[in-house]
Amino acid sequence: MRRDFGEQIAHTLVQLAGVLEGLEPDEWGAQSLCERWTVRDVTGHIVWRVGGSYGEMLRTVLPMLTLSPTSLDSLMDAVSRQEAEATSQEQLVRRLRRIAALRLAGIGRTGLGDLVEVIVHTYDIVQPLGVSIDVDPDASRRVALRGLLLASPDRRVVASRNTLYAADAGWSIGRRSGGTGRVIEGTAQGIVLYLFGRRPLAVPAV
Repeated sequence: MRRDFGEQIAHTLVQLAGVLEGLEPDEWGAQSLCERWTVRDVTGHIVWRVGGSYGEMLRTVLPMLTLSPTSLDSLMDAVSRQEAEATSQEQLVRRLRRIAALRLAGIGRTGLGDLVEVIVHTYDIVQPLGVSIDVDPDASRRVALRGLLLASPDRRVVASRNTLYAADAGWSIGRRSGGTGRVIEGTAQGIVLYLFGRRPLAVPAV
């Protein structure tokens, strides 16, 4: 199994940087698919989550943990907003491009966890903006498979009884159980977001 996804991570980040570069100021404040997070917040999260080493990430969160007990969700909210607000929009775009260049050079984390973070959160940004990006089909399939493992019970049931078919990427996951299931056709982006708890229209619950 391929474990180095540096090229796919870089390709997605470069496209995201291009999208963000063309946004108006108010679009940076638009609601993303992440509850409570704007486009800028999600960008800050991506930069923090994939831009540094685990040690650097830990050094960012430790002061927050020592100040007061907090839930993981609250901690992610605080860190993401801190990264977003401490950095200008132009700097966020430059940092995305820098991270992409490092991954192409073989520097930094290039595993499935980082691929998932980059692709899912990029989708969180571009779908509400109505922008399309090109994601490697193998990468989106692997992210969807990870999403299937992490999906809520009701969505796992949908996948266990039916086939989720990404028509634009040419892959499918799930199965048709006893001939009673059906093929639910959508996009790779729609299926990934469905499995990760969002509700795109392309993949309705059954």
